[in-house]
Amino acid sequence: MGDTNCEKLAGVFNRASEQGKGAFCKMLWGNQSETVQAQLKPLLSQETIDALRQED
Repeated sequence: MGDTNCEKLAGVFNRASEQGKGAFCKMLWGNQSETVQAQLKPLLSQETIDALRQED
């Protein structure tokens, strides 16, 4: 996924976390390469970051 549109993907993460879909966020996050994760981090809301940090 070298041509990932990080802004659109970050929007998906942020909307999902707002809707309480933390498990979805974590699954989707796990499917991203470290390069993509590094590009996404500055675009994520605090709510999304908190969802990604939560234990199952």
